[in-house]
Amino acid sequence: MALRSPTLSRGPSTPTTPRPFEHAQGLIEVLPDKIDVEEEARLYEELCDTPVEFEFSTAARPSVDAPSIYSKDIWLGDHSGESLVFAREVEVVGWTNVGDKRGGAYIVYDCAIKTKEGTVIHVHKRYSAFAELYARLRARLPQSHQRFISPLPPKSPLSKFRPSFLDQRRRLLQHWLSSILLHPDIGGCEILREWVMD
Repeated sequence: MALRSPTLSRGPSTPTTPRPFEHAQGLIEVLPDKIDVEEEARLYEELCDTPVEFEFSTAARPSVDAPSIYSKDIWLGDHSGESLVFAREVEVVGWTNVGDKRGGAYIVYDCAIKTKEGTVIHVHKRYSAFAELYARLRARLPQSHQRFISPLPPKSPLSKFRPSFLDQRRRLLQHWLSSILLHPDIGGCEILREWVMD
């Protein structure tokens, strides 16, 4: 006995193949099987760079004198405190291989630091320079500020020239450097100014 595939009964004038989204009004987008990491990062950056404006009623408007939880010098109302932080944006934009692997090659990271005035300073640093900065901050900053200094990304001697490792380290160094340079209590210290200008 042969089995017949079931068909939908829609009447004489409708086709027998079902079309579930035939009358849908919304947009249907078919997602690919894999995620394009670079495209996702670009879209994320676009979303983060889009300014968001809020309308405050007079009752809901924050007080100009409301202090920030991060620093006694920064105010939430108009951001016009006396913080000594000089950077507004930090990005580790890339890396380059310097020298010959047999003769002592090393990696240099290109750090783009945008100041409050809008000037972009490009600083080229090896991983050892980040490690020296970390050690100096731990040695010279007050004990109350030590908890704001997160550990550096770890070393990996076996994969230090692999592009996937270097890209991951670039992102981790960017996060680490941003957390230091943009911190309201640490970002204006002389140690950081010397490191950027050296």
